[in-house]
Amino acid sequence: MKTFIKKVANACAIICLIFCITTTKTFGQTTANVNQFAIAHNPPDAFNFMGNTVSHYGLGWYNESSSTPPMAYFSGYNGIRFFTQGQPRMFMDVGGNLGLGTSNPLSRLHLAGGDERIMIGDYNNSNDTKGIYFPGFRDIMPSYFGASIESTPEWVCCGGFPAATGYPGIRNMGLNFNVHGNVDIADSKVTAMAINSNGNVGIGTLTPRERLSVNGNIRAKEIKVEATNWPDYVFEEGYKVGTLKELESYIKTNKHLPEIPSAKEIERNGVELGEMNKVLLKKIEELTLYLIDREKDLEVQKNKVKALEDSFKEIKTLMELKKTEK
Repeated sequence: MKTFIKKVANACAIICLIFCITTTKTFGQTTANVNQFAIAHNPPDAFNFMGNTVSHYGLGWYNESSSTPPMAYFSGYNGIRFFTQGQPRMFMDVGGNLGLGTSNPLSRLHLAGGDERIMIGDYNNSNDTKGIYFPGFRDIMPSYFGASIESTPEWVCCGGFPAATGYPGIRNMGLNFNVHGNVDIADSKVTAMAINSNGNVGIGTLTPRERLSVNGNIRAKEIKVEATNWPDYVFEEGYKVGTLKELESYIKTNKHLPEIPSAKEIERNGVELGEMNKVLLKKIEELTLYLIDREKDLEVQKNKVKALEDSFKEIKTLMELKKTEK
């Protein structure tokens, strides 16, 4: 028993030498509050477990050259605070909101203090692609970004890899879109323009069926429509135009010109401007051929009438001569 007591005494002496070799309160309970425990080289305590009478827990680190404020401390009452140069820099409240430059974060991440810029590296460790990248890829192929902004080349990309084609993005700051899903541009929560996955653009409609679908009016100074097989062939030798009697019969049956869509077709499918202009020109050229033929017929009739008039004059002259002879 004496040997055991001697060993315990020696151990206590060694512990005292280790923890009490410096000035007061190097290791132990502080005198200011019975619920505090501190480790320090010089007062104030550099490492401090803080308690109080209302059972809130706390843990703090203190700058060795300054007593206030702490470098950082945790509190079960009002969150976690981090300080540098005596100024609060980061704060997490009891609800889990994190504030940078503010002690009152209003969202999961709240930046304040006059400089809210964010810079988060670059995706390929090169100096020419600084930007912001959100690497989460829920519903996106692995290794692709959820959203990113790249400075060189100028890219804004959502749901894809910035340099890849086929993913939503704006390239070179000139509205050059690569679309993988649908892109909607809205004002006051009402979609004003939509670009679907095959590149069709809708203005005033969410379901564009053509390269450009506009639900509204268009005003322009000039519209140029590409066209092929322009109907100059109507004036080629050998082109046959149906008779007017045939045309009359077709109109009575169908209530519209041949090759021209009916009113119901136009209401259902709209008008293809290029094709319609081509067909209308063809009809104008065919009408011109009809007029030329009618002009020829009129010329023939005119000559016949003149011949009859000349014959009538001759007959009249002969009859007058016979009367004179009597």
